[in-house]
Amino acid sequence: MEDVFLCLDVGGTQIKGAAIREDGKTCGDILYFDARAGEGREALLEHFAEILRRILPQGAEAAGVRMAFPGPFDYERGICLIRGLDKYESLYGTNLRRELSGRLGIGPERIRFANDAAAFALGEMGFGQARGAERVLCVCIGTGCGSAFGVGGELVTGGMPGVPKDGYLYGEPFLEGCIDDAISRRGLMALTKERLGEALDGKALARRVLDGDDAAGKCFLAFGGRLRDALEPFLEAFSPGALCLGGQIMGSAALFLAPVEELCMAAGIRVCITADTSLRTLQGLTRIYAA
Repeated sequence: MEDVFLCLDVGGTQIKGAAIREDGKTCGDILYFDARAGEGREALLEHFAEILRRILPQGAEAAGVRMAFPGPFDYERGICLIRGLDKYESLYGTNLRRELSGRLGIGPERIRFANDAAAFALGEMGFGQARGAERVLCVCIGTGCGSAFGVGGELVTGGMPGVPKDGYLYGEPFLEGCIDDAISRRGLMALTKERLGEALDGKALARRVLDGDDAAGKCFLAFGGRLRDALEPFLEAFSPGALCLGGQIMGSAALFLAPVEELCMAAGIRVCITADTSLRTLQGLTRIYAA
């Protein structure tokens, strides 16, 4: 009987799940589920439990449950601390480790949690392009700017030059606000509104660029310039061997990433673009060791 980890990447609108072996290989496809993030506590807990039951392959044994969960969250104890964010608020104060253990019949010590950017970084360092790199900065751009720093294949959360508290870049000052305000979906939409007169996400902006819209092309490059400027002080201070970039927007990396690539080339930093961020995140969840 094969042992697998039941891994979930829990987002505000969608949950991705798969059974992953210890070597990082998936047992079947990654499955996608509606998050139902606005539902009540009991409904959500049963929803998570049912998804975990569904992704367990027939004839396999669950070695453990691993969940990437949005913050704020007490990852060590498994307690949700989200409120005021219009998602998973009914779970505030809930010990998900204890609740899921009871529903699934899995010992609580085998249920563990991580920030999604941390799981992405663990996946890149363990199974991806950053494998073997001594120092790595991982950044995932989506609704916000997730980040994690790694040394020797493990996460570092502070106490080193260039590493902010918990390894989180999103709240660091940048332009007139913070990095999360500018390097995110809403940051790109604000930039396109300012420069093109219409708020566009990455897919819509990429379509304009590929259709030959020169102004759109310059706008996308300006976003790349902002990403370069936001990362530059951390790259200089931390001096990673590799910068790993993930998120759906990286499907259009060729249209905006040149400023970052030029900076990294001059500094001797390898730029790695992750084709499947969900897979890397789920794989990284298998590398969470601390209960």
